[in-house]
This record gives sequence, C-alpha cells and structure tokens, in this order.
Amino acid sequence: MITFFGMLRRSGILAQRRQFGLSEIEWRIMTQVGEYGPLSLNGLSELTLQDRGQLSRAVKGMVGRGLLKRERKPGGPEIEIELSAEGRALYGHMVERAIERDRRLTSGLSQEEIQMLWRITDRMIDKAEELMDEERSLGS
Repeated sequence: MITFFGMLRRSGILAQRRQFGLSEIEWRIMTQVGEYGPLSLNGLSELTLQDRGQLSRAVKGMVGRGLLKRERKPGGPEIEIELSAEGRALYGHMVERAIERDRRLTSGLSQEEIQMLWRITDRMIDKAEELMDEERSLGS
C-alpha cells in the first residue's frame, strides 16, 4: 500500500504542476481550503501538517495570483483564507481531474469489484481516522 500511495502522490504532484501550475504545497492548500474553507492559517497548518511560515508564504503568493482571498476575521487578529472566484473554478477542475483519475485507476474492474474496493476503502479510512485521533491524543 505504501508503494501504491507513494506512486499516486508522485504522479499527482507532477499532474498538478503540469495541468494547473501548482506546487505540492499550493495543491495541498487548494484541496484543504476548497474542502474545509474558510480556514485560519492555524487551521490550515493543522490540516496539512505544514509549517505556518511556509504556508503563509505560499498563501501570500496564491493571493497575488488571484487563487485565494485573505480577510481579517471580525473581532480578532486572525485571518481567514478562502478560495477566490478564480480559485473555486480551478478547484472545480481539480475535482474533475481527481474523478477522472479514479475512473482510470479502476478501469478494467467489474462493478462488483469497484463496490468492494469502496467498502474496503471506507473501512480503511475509518481506521486511519482512529489512528489520527490516537496520534493527536498522544501528542497533546
């Protein structure tokens, strides 16, 4: 599984760079803000497990390119990060590409095999979330 996930990650990074002009950290920001935004820098750091300084520099560059918006949260010093209109359009293309990639990865499998794969994947995601929760509780 590690080999499979590593290959997916590497090919994904290459594809995101070629198709969308995104670095790995920019791709991570787009996926997390697209899925969970608006996010604070702290929230983004927690989701991506990336350094706040590195994220801040990447976010600043993405704001400059029109992909993200940063706004001060009312009543506090914290900044909220969300996709701009251009960023939402790009995120939509990224989702379409991910769906297309899933189809390609499962081509040649029967419908029964695909359904079984999704059931197994869902169970594995549940277990991975348990592992994440355990790590978080041990790290606190």
